[in-house]
Amino acid sequence: MSDELETVRDLICIVHGNLDELYEAKAAGELDDFALGQIYAYVECLETLQKCPAFRALGLDYEIEERFPVM
Repeated sequence: MSDELETVRDLICIVHGNLDELYEAKAAGELDDFALGQIYAYVECLETLQKCPAFRALGLDYEIEERFPVM
């Protein structure tokens, strides 16, 4: 795998982890406006990356807003 694809794969993993943490905070009722904005931004980033077919194979081969609903 090329360095570029590895970098994108790492970025996707980081965004997934951050979103998981934000949704845990949301479930606990600890989500402020800034954190909500982070959710929107991260989901939009994943949706943008998903437009490239090569990136789908790196962990974006699912419906993003089903896994991470943005309300």
